[in-house]
Amino acid sequence: MRIKMYPAENGDAFLISSDKTNILIDAGYARTFNSYIRQDLEEIASRGACLNLAIVTHIDADHIGGIIRFLLLNSHSETNNIVSVEGIWHNSLRSLTSLNETELSPQDCEVINAINRRGHPKELNATSNYDEISARQGSTLASLIHAGGYVWNDGDGSESVCINHVQHKRFQDGFVKVLTPSKERLDGLVKSWKRDLRRYGFVGSIGSNLAIDDAFELNFEHSSEGQARGKKLISAGRKENLEDVYKPDSSPTNGSSIATVIELDGIRVLMLADAWAEEVLKELLKMKSQGESMMFDAIKISHHGSNYNTSPELLCTVDAPMYFISSNGNKHNHPDIELLRAIVDREASFTRTLYFNYSTPESKEIKDFQTTTGATFIVEEEATNWIEITKE
Repeated sequence: MRIKMYPAENGDAFLISSDKTNILIDAGYARTFNSYIRQDLEEIASRGACLNLAIVTHIDADHIGGIIRFLLLNSHSETNNIVSVEGIWHNSLRSLTSLNETELSPQDCEVINAINRRGHPKELNATSNYDEISARQGSTLASLIHAGGYVWNDGDGSESVCINHVQHKRFQDGFVKVLTPSKERLDGLVKSWKRDLRRYGFVGSIGSNLAIDDAFELNFEHSSEGQARGKKLISAGRKENLEDVYKPDSSPTNGSSIATVIELDGIRVLMLADAWAEEVLKELLKMKSQGESMMFDAIKISHHGSNYNTSPELLCTVDAPMYFISSNGNKHNHPDIELLRAIVDREASFTRTLYFNYSTPESKEIKDFQTTTGATFIVEEEATNWIEITKE
């Protein structure tokens, strides 16, 4: 297996490939796709292969902008596309509620239209004329998947990807297993949406139709509710432990993240998106009780290395020789140094390697950290080329 972690700024974008399977997990911003991801997808197509699965982990601008750009450019016809796509996982309002085509009152219609006129956040825009594309009707991810006729959540998009519904997908050489979200977390996202709508002045019954589906996605792209910021200026130079600073994430959007175990050719990677540690741990402990090893070949750390998405208990349960941290340090001050210290300062009979797609103050600081356990580790910065993952 090999993995590429793209320079996605403060976002996520990963491509995992084996000889038979290609999986894209998020795609950063539109400019991430234009500058880096597109050429790799074209290379996949040039050798007669396809993108077997695109996983959009959750609705957040720094994860979905590149996917939106991809689907705007990708024709679903075999003669005029970047690459053929076998399936897409994405939880939209269509996946979380039943479609309801009842007419809206003029007042409620104006609330929905006002959200839709706002369009995508500016940071999703790749070029000066991308504003025109992103503001037009039908430019949300859900509408693009629907219009493209893609296999969506293993069907028509009406089922959600979660541990209670679509939770497993097999490939020729392996599988993807869903760890999060639970239906409870997805229900929490819908509740958060309903609260937002009431605050905007929506008074009628809240269902799902094409306009409301667009508004749901655009609302959460702009939202930063519950997004915990790191303490770069406060914690610099301090020696606090993760146990001292950890508190669980409470963001509904992060709680809705699709976290997965991906196994191809016998190699297992843990891809944690921006998921809540407590939800991930609950499913991993079930796997452990069934005899599955909690030693993975690689782990993508949740939420760009935030202190609030990797608990001490989770680190006591899982380990790997390779860790991936995706963030340029902007916007939310990730990664956090306390978490980085906690990852490397555990007893181990092997050397851990921490891969960063950018050089940040924290990636530089962790290089000089002396472990108390004698554990050894390596730091690789600007690690945005293909990285081979082999069985230890």
